[in-house]
Amino acid sequence: MFNPHQVITFGSALFISTHLSHAQIGKPIKEGQVVSYVESLYVYHADADIDSGGDVGLQTYGIKAGSKIGLANGHSLGFNLSAGLTDYSFSSPTKFGAQAPWDEVQRYSLGLQYNHRLDQTQSLFLMPSVEFAGESGANFGDALIYGGIAGYMKQFSRTLSLGVGGAVYSGLEDTSVFPVIFVYWQFAEAWRVSNPLRPGPSGPAGLEVVYTGFEQWEVSAGGSYRSNRFALDDSGSAEGGFGENEGAVLFMRSTYEFAQHSKLDFYVGTMVGGELTLEDSDADRIASDDFDPSLILAAAYTFSF
Repeated sequence: MFNPHQVITFGSALFISTHLSHAQIGKPIKEGQVVSYVESLYVYHADADIDSGGDVGLQTYGIKAGSKIGLANGHSLGFNLSAGLTDYSFSSPTKFGAQAPWDEVQRYSLGLQYNHRLDQTQSLFLMPSVEFAGESGANFGDALIYGGIAGYMKQFSRTLSLGVGGAVYSGLEDTSVFPVIFVYWQFAEAWRVSNPLRPGPSGPAGLEVVYTGFEQWEVSAGGSYRSNRFALDDSGSAEGGFGENEGAVLFMRSTYEFAQHSKLDFYVGTMVGGELTLEDSDADRIASDDFDPSLILAAAYTFSF
């Protein structure tokens, strides 16, 4: 819809349960005005060789929707819902055993966001969320993640906004506290550096360099570190355990704007430093293995109204 506890991103590999775009400085929506959006996402990660043998590939499907309403004095309040499915494919025996360590991983999240505008250039924000991340047979309580992000944004000029904050998340036998950093810097007329806040294979974490000089097109290159952790069912290699897929995603993006409220994103990229980890129900590591870079393709459509 940016491990799930790595800097700037948590949980969903596809639709992050935090919504950093709502934290950006900009013209506030009018009191009583409602702004809504719907996003859909597809990601194809080609088969990658696992170091100890075998390979792994995946496909992801997701949808996210949300709304926010303008409050008095430039404040705003919003909510969002997302759902995603990642279908993993393991071939040949691996270090995790002859049986695939996991297959389909589901994610559902509910998030809220409150933006408190201090003045024309400064705002505070709070974004709590709850997420389910696990296989279909996973214990519901073991697959829940609770937490949120709070922070401060400052607009220094029309071309530069910076923000800092902190995040706390608990779930999946882990609790994480980490800083977050937000950047929007238009360093030339058609160029900027910013967090990749659009739906895509990397989530809204990391940084990208964007060129906006084409009519109706925007192109960029960027990267982020991603870690996706989830609960496992009671019938696989680690009954009631946990799985994790992490690595650095490098990508190139092109975006076509059909109209003022409709956009289509295309991505091509790869993941480097990829690692798969299997843990038991006490979060003790059973096995881990690296996998090679392979092609990532993705497409996302966003409609706002």
